[in-house]
Amino acid sequence: MIRSGIIILILLFSNNIRVVAQDVPQELQLILEQFLEEQELDEFDVSDIIIRLQSFQENPLNINKADYDDLKDLILLTDIQIQNILSHRAKYGELIRLEELQVIPGIDLETIKRIRPYISIKDPNKFQNSISRMMREGRNEVFTKFRTILEDQKGFQPNSEGITPYAGNSHRYFVRYRHNYENRFRYGITLEKDPGEEFFQGSNRQGFDYTTAHVYLKDYSNFLKDIVVGDFSFSMGQGLIEHNDFGSGKSSWVTSIKKGGRAFKPYNSVNENDYFRGIGATIRPLKHFELSLMGSFKNIDATVIDPPEGIFVEPDNLDLEVSSIRIDGFHRTESEIKNKRAIRNLQTGGILKYTRKNYHIALNYLYTDFAAKFQPNTNLYRKFQDIPSQLHNISGDYSLRIKNWHFFGEAATNDGTQWAQLHGLLLGLDKTISAALLYRDYSPGYIAISPNAFGESFSIQNEKGMYVGLEIRPVYAWKFSVYGDIWENPWLRFQIDRPSDGKEFLARLDYIIKRKLNIYTQYSYEVKERNFNPTDTGTNGLANTNRHRVRMHLSYKVNKELELRSRLELSMFEQGGGNSRGMLLYQDFIYKPIASPFRLSARYAIFDTDDFNTRIYAYENDILYEFFIPSFANKGSRFYINLRYDATRWLTAELRYARTQFENIDVISSGNNQINGNIQSEVKAQLVFRF
Repeated sequence: MIRSGIIILILLFSNNIRVVAQDVPQELQLILEQFLEEQELDEFDVSDIIIRLQSFQENPLNINKADYDDLKDLILLTDIQIQNILSHRAKYGELIRLEELQVIPGIDLETIKRIRPYISIKDPNKFQNSISRMMREGRNEVFTKFRTILEDQKGFQPNSEGITPYAGNSHRYFVRYRHNYENRFRYGITLEKDPGEEFFQGSNRQGFDYTTAHVYLKDYSNFLKDIVVGDFSFSMGQGLIEHNDFGSGKSSWVTSIKKGGRAFKPYNSVNENDYFRGIGATIRPLKHFELSLMGSFKNIDATVIDPPEGIFVEPDNLDLEVSSIRIDGFHRTESEIKNKRAIRNLQTGGILKYTRKNYHIALNYLYTDFAAKFQPNTNLYRKFQDIPSQLHNISGDYSLRIKNWHFFGEAATNDGTQWAQLHGLLLGLDKTISAALLYRDYSPGYIAISPNAFGESFSIQNEKGMYVGLEIRPVYAWKFSVYGDIWENPWLRFQIDRPSDGKEFLARLDYIIKRKLNIYTQYSYEVKERNFNPTDTGTNGLANTNRHRVRMHLSYKVNKELELRSRLELSMFEQGGGNSRGMLLYQDFIYKPIASPFRLSARYAIFDTDDFNTRIYAYENDILYEFFIPSFANKGSRFYINLRYDATRWLTAELRYARTQFENIDVISSGNNQINGNIQSEVKAQLVFRF
């Protein structure tokens, strides 16, 4: 039924369909790459980020009217640049031409070129339209994607008992439809089936394992700022309770440490865990006041502990006991299917915010109710991490701007005794120098379900630290960035059996000429303590682990059609007198002929690492709205090729083939994902329709 509906939809509207493909800006690629490297993630769904940029490209942001939240949503500006734009506008009035941005401290020609496709100085012919008209008009898109690994994986093969561990086939299917009217009214639906999950049978007789949908209305009136129905993300303060912002953390954008943006955004991601389901709205009941309220109810995955035989437990009862919440979204095996949407989750909360010209204060609250109880933690390092069945998170956040000094922060608690707090300062010293400082103190017993604040880890607990970042633009085309971060963990952590500490430093030198040439050299150094027991005595001591990374990167546009990118990266890891090394070298070719419907990007890479500790991450070009940063370990080579074809003005087809070959191993991965051999290859295909 769903497949037939998609075909009918395409046929009905194909006469008016056209396509505009939006690539990921290279500056954003570098931020994403560093973010995933810091968090040691291979994949991160950035579809919402790219959709947001495309929306701004189609309906540019009026930089004369945009507030802090709007400019923060643009992603491509640092916090200091945003504050300088707002200060300049308040002092001198509206800009007449975009070139005037050059007189604002911290805004250079390269920044203007980076953001120019997404901004304007006026809203041409803007007026209020009815909701029914916005539903009928606007841009529509349909995406269909397919992905599969060509080699046989253990989970798809019968075991010794003749049972196939994974219930479904090895393919990933994806369908998305979305409607956007001038970036003010949106609705859409996303459907996905992961490899190994059943499709139109068994536990997924409806077809797709995951479905998300939303309707979103923005800036409808002075009273109604935002309203979203369906699946959405919710942001508070600096993320000590909840936040959906990306990129405000440790990266080569050393002064981007402050979170912001609108409280509500529609949810477009295929991450099956990090969303709210219900309704949320932001209103302005009084001048200078904003009130955001939300309510969410959904079933979530959890590892259920089987009750003793003969005892029946109601599915919505606190006698139901779980050991953990599952966040991977996979429902492939018998146990994963059993734990699918096993418990109910009710959440409600709000933000009361008072804003004036140079400051704001806000009160944030989030109530979470799990219709189950969590098994107590038995590991000593998790002594303070027991999740209650009901959780009350409350916080206050602030920001204050005094000339070129910008202070911000948040303090939060879940029970009145365990606290988390952070306080920061952004400072524009002059047109060429910017600085950032941030202090955080997270108690070992502070608990939030999905925080997203500045820190060494995602958990936002058991950490105290200080961060300092500095960006210098000494002369045209040159930029020097450096940051240092030191922290301590007052309590134990995983693989660390005592209180510990760490530090991290990064230095980077960029040379950029009119987006034709970009050369940068980057060095990072990290020291962490980890259990170390060289004599196997049964008693762990702590030893420093030292990780060094050196990167040399060059991007060169040969002409308007061809771009070359080259990188050499070296990694070294030391612990207890032993050390290991790693190396990655790649060459990219990006070919976009002006008069041709074809586009091509390709890479050939070689890598050689002694172990997993010296693994190296590297961004890869992918199909539209896909983003992949694999970690390279062991020894071997990898290549990929992406082809894009604008078949007509309404249809784009994309195909990707990637292949990794190892020289020193003959088994890839483990468990049900294991491949017996030294080659892993993958095929992706996508069709994009616009009307």
